[in-house]
Amino acid sequence: MINEITVEGLVIRSWTVIGDNFYRLACFRDPGLPPRPRGELRDTADFVTVRVPDGTLGGPVCILRDDQLRVHGFLQSRDYQESLADFTREARGPALKLLDGYDPRELTRTRSTNEVVAQRIVRMDGKAPHPACAKRGSTSKSD
Repeated sequence: MINEITVEGLVIRSWTVIGDNFYRLACFRDPGLPPRPRGELRDTADFVTVRVPDGTLGGPVCILRDDQLRVHGFLQSRDYQESLADFTREARGPALKLLDGYDPRELTRTRSTNEVVAQRIVRMDGKAPHPACAKRGSTSKSD
């Protein structure tokens, strides 16, 4: 079975977890692709998370916010545990009140996510290497 992905988008966010770097890309559809579902804004981006294992692709990687990237890789699904405390911290809404005796850190559920595991990344914006990256020789964060 074939599991290859090539996606292009703008970096809107980055973070690191246990040595792996993650980048959130905003991907805009080409005119020939089907439109977004009814009721959604037509020119709104689709979003995908890119994972760079060990933060490198055989050498230093320097990616900053607003970089336009073309990512070659494969699709990976993974499960993770999310506590109610984690969920409410990220949620945008009123504070949640629990019954006495419940700890939101102990109430968890298994969630799944899909991500593109990068094997090759190409900067598409044609800019010279970032000065901040040349100094560090390693990955830079976008926020």
